[in-house]
Amino acid sequence: MEKVQIFSLEADQSVTASRVLCEGMIQGATPINHTVKAGDTLVLEPCGAYHILVLVAGRVIFRTAGKDYTWEERVTFVPALDQRCEIIAETGAQLLEIRWIMIESDYKLIEEYKDNTQWPYQQPYRTSIQYRDRNKSDKTISRIMLEQRHIPRFAMGSVESYGPDFVKSHDHPMLDQFFVSFPENDMFLLIDYEPYRMMGNEITHIPLGSNHGVDVTEKKHLHYMWIDFMVDDTSMKRLDTSHIPTGVMRDFTDEQKGLK
Repeated sequence: MEKVQIFSLEADQSVTASRVLCEGMIQGATPINHTVKAGDTLVLEPCGAYHILVLVAGRVIFRTAGKDYTWEERVTFVPALDQRCEIIAETGAQLLEIRWIMIESDYKLIEEYKDNTQWPYQQPYRTSIQYRDRNKSDKTISRIMLEQRHIPRFAMGSVESYGPDFVKSHDHPMLDQFFVSFPENDMFLLIDYEPYRMMGNEITHIPLGSNHGVDVTEKKHLHYMWIDFMVDDTSMKRLDTSHIPTGVMRDFTDEQKGLK
């Protein structure tokens, strides 16, 4: 079993910097933490990989394919595979990028999925589809940030709750996975029943095939992204059957947040 390592993301929005994290832990996937100082521009060139971007904080203009898209809330933004993208920071900004390299067989899937997605892909976090799955309590809010069948072998979402709550330990050897915590997160990650404290602005690789779960204690905020990479043909079935849209949009009450 690989050693569990938790890496910190840089959150200083007064500097422009890019840092690769978890390098080589999932073949073809490179997580990059970007901070962009107000007034600076970050340029991402086409490279045979999708630039899957999550704006964590700040106000930016995404410029791609001759158009500008301004965002100042958490959003998932993905330019087309063959398009350059400029990220112009109107305020200091923090972004997570997953650079996901396409392999030869992916181009058939790209053609198959072409009617599913308008590029650039844009999904505000607050309106992401909410779903239920069997490993989480009824209290938990889970969101789909980028559903399967948009980008080959890829899906992304999040889990949010307030303590006390939990995600039951489970495994999925058909899905390789990163966990990335939002700045407000404070939880215990369980890997093969061993607890690891995971605070805000951190990333870790969940060892493939391990039993993993989460605990959050009273008055603490659980809020993290799961980022899935499909290992085999059973991966899609797992996502299709375990992520069931609720059809409603929930938020947490002050009582659930521990404010009352």
